[in-house]
Amino acid sequence: MTNIISRWAISLSFIYCGFGFFHADAGQKHIEQILNLPQVRTVETKGQDVAWAETTGPITRLYVARSPSYDRVLLEEFGDTGDAIQILGFGPNDGVIFKRGRSGFDAAHRTDGPVVDVQLAREGRSDPVILLDDVSDGFSAPALSSDGRYLAFAKGGDLFQLDLEKRKQAPKKLFTSRGYITELVFSPQNNRLAFVSNRGNYNRGKYTFVGVYDPAKETLEYMQPGLGTDQNVTWSPEGDRVAFVRFGFEPRTWRFSLHLEGAPFDIMVANAATGEGKAVFTSETGYGSRFNGFGANGYWGTGGDHGVVWLDNNELLFPYEKTGWRHIYAIPAAGGEVRQLTQGEFEVTSVVPTENNQGVIFLSNSEDDLHRLGLYRLGVDTDLAPKRLSTDSPASMPFRIYNLEGEGFVYVSSTAQTLARLMVRTAEGDHLQLSSEAMLDQVDAKPIPDPKIVTITAPDGVETPAIIYEPADAEGAKTKPAVVVVHGGPRLQDYPVWRSGYTRQLVRHYFIQKGYYVLTTNYRGGSGYGLDFREPENFGGRGAGDVKDTIAAARYLIDNYPAIDPDRIGVYGHSYGGHHVTNALARSDIFAAGISSAGVGDWTVEMEKDFNEKLQFNIPERVEIEGLATGSSAISVIDQWGDEPTLFIHGDNDGAAAMQQSLELYMALRRRGIETEAVVFPGESHGYSRHENRRKAMMAIDAFFEKYLGSVEGENADQ
Repeated sequence: MTNIISRWAISLSFIYCGFGFFHADAGQKHIEQILNLPQVRTVETKGQDVAWAETTGPITRLYVARSPSYDRVLLEEFGDTGDAIQILGFGPNDGVIFKRGRSGFDAAHRTDGPVVDVQLAREGRSDPVILLDDVSDGFSAPALSSDGRYLAFAKGGDLFQLDLEKRKQAPKKLFTSRGYITELVFSPQNNRLAFVSNRGNYNRGKYTFVGVYDPAKETLEYMQPGLGTDQNVTWSPEGDRVAFVRFGFEPRTWRFSLHLEGAPFDIMVANAATGEGKAVFTSETGYGSRFNGFGANGYWGTGGDHGVVWLDNNELLFPYEKTGWRHIYAIPAAGGEVRQLTQGEFEVTSVVPTENNQGVIFLSNSEDDLHRLGLYRLGVDTDLAPKRLSTDSPASMPFRIYNLEGEGFVYVSSTAQTLARLMVRTAEGDHLQLSSEAMLDQVDAKPIPDPKIVTITAPDGVETPAIIYEPADAEGAKTKPAVVVVHGGPRLQDYPVWRSGYTRQLVRHYFIQKGYYVLTTNYRGGSGYGLDFREPENFGGRGAGDVKDTIAAARYLIDNYPAIDPDRIGVYGHSYGGHHVTNALARSDIFAAGISSAGVGDWTVEMEKDFNEKLQFNIPERVEIEGLATGSSAISVIDQWGDEPTLFIHGDNDGAAAMQQSLELYMALRRRGIETEAVVFPGESHGYSRHENRRKAMMAIDAFFEKYLGSVEGENADQ
């Protein structure tokens, strides 16, 4: 194995010189082209104006477009440093305020450390104004007042405020609190600040409070403090009350708990001045009682955006899964009768309040098509009845939304053949493209096929949806390789359209355009198909039953596509998808090779190292849980591994899946003499932030599958 790794390292250093290709063929040129396709990143709106960041290859550009023409204007440009760009909003004179960098992350290996600052960019200025030049130490929860004058931010439990009209002055410290501050929200009148105070770092239990600070009175009140986790703060239109979600944090066996039910959640309303409040709604005990927020994809079902929306008619909107499907419910802010606003066996994905609290725009699939999203609005003017909204074309699927003043809105959408585009729907009903042209016609690759939705049945009888892309030139018998692509999350859903994002989306698209048969699995445990599908009994660390879906996907390809060579099927997954890759390789002999990118191979490592969630010694189930976790991990069945070669890709500053995961499996496979390769990125994060690193990863992926799956033109691999 030493010689193999050495040859691989030498080849990497050799091939990556010059024009940057492993070998001079169209496939490697295609890697460059596909990584240079524009991708929309962070987006913010104010009034009828839109600001966004867009990455094209190694360059990230910050743009603004204003009504009515929506001609885009370049504000700032950044090189390939890997710095995250987060637009915070619009400041003085409608300048765009953004945060650059993340504390503790520096994939560019700067000798003076990472750059983390807050800047103001305006049209007509060549350089942005630095508002805060060092926010790397504990900086969190930045928030802008709606008038653009004040920027509030926290460092641990300290809250600061910067007057942007007097920005030459130092930020003013407002108060110091116990715990650390997140979720800062200005009141509509900008005269108060609400926030979440997380006390978990004191090792006295996992709980949070909602606080309200009044700068004029210099008073701090906590809103009806209780035993639970408070989050998703929203203000009343008058700014005199706040609403939020309170739910019970599960015991520290969360990674192995079945969450069909749990501690009921409350919708709380409190007086912002006194802190006195009450629960105006409590979920029913039993099935669907746990809170699962809009847009939440965390393992434990919390988080998400706009968990409570306070409308102008004093009704509160919130998500609830009583029926087994995440729907929008409404209740009067004073308490009373609850109404279910969306009905049927489908799942509302995300919700965005409209301007002036008149309603929400939301994304949801439908009973007619669970595999795609549609765009809807419900408003006070229609008694909160949902109404379907149009996008730029009937074939386009929206998957992100942002509000505008009036009847307009902004959204990101795509089709199977069109890359994600940032669009604005004006108040007059016109759809205008804001982001760069997708340039798919400039990619030197095979045509993108129309995807097919199929149903795969695992050996235990569980049925799961999957998306198949068939190459147009598939002819003859057993001539083509195939790749099964497994999404991460796991609380995600793959859609039959192009999407922004590198680790799964662009890699999948590369496989498609290279000419592989490509199947992407929506395995049990993912979102979009209801509570029962998302919470199966033997999922993940409590049985790895979801891995059966990935193995069954390969079997489906063999049984239904004669052109696929059964000896040339690969599997690729990132993050939780990497758990599927290594487990599927260890528990079956159906795959020829696998690539685990930032994957998981040991659930005990995942729990006790990645998240610092050590199992309590005093829980009776400890031995049982540890045994179940170990038995659900690839590392536990390493001796069953055949001769399937594996490529590991990982960044050593991965905050989601520790590199220990790849290291442990890599060493275990090498001890057994199995072909094992690795590409490691020092300082890189979970999603591989630098273009240079993404290109290296893509080249390694291409070379690895070319070596072990052979040519897509029908030439068998030499194994």
